[in-house]
Amino acid sequence: MSLSIVVTDRWHMTVGPDAVHELIVESGWSYPVSSRRLERNMPLENITLDEDGNSMMLAEFLNEADVERFESREDLERKLRPVCEAESAARQTSIVGRLKRTFLG
Repeated sequence: MSLSIVVTDRWHMTVGPDAVHELIVESGWSYPVSSRRLERNMPLENITLDEDGNSMMLAEFLNEADVERFESREDLERKLRPVCEAESAARQTSIVGRLKRTFLG
């Protein structure tokens, strides 16, 4: 299993669309890049969605975005940012939810 968390400096992880871009750069590819190519060559990559450490598999992330290809980094950002924000928001737990999980298991 491959796990990829791209770290740009000691205190900051690369997250969301920037993490996907970093995978493209590390692979030596240039735009345009198809979602299929990313899924085929990096089937088990994990993408960190936000600074809280929420993450999901790259293939699942791309499937949620429902895109076929990225023409440029700006295109990637435009297509993936809304999905990243929605997934991150869906994973936010309220204080009540945290208390329930702590005391009720």
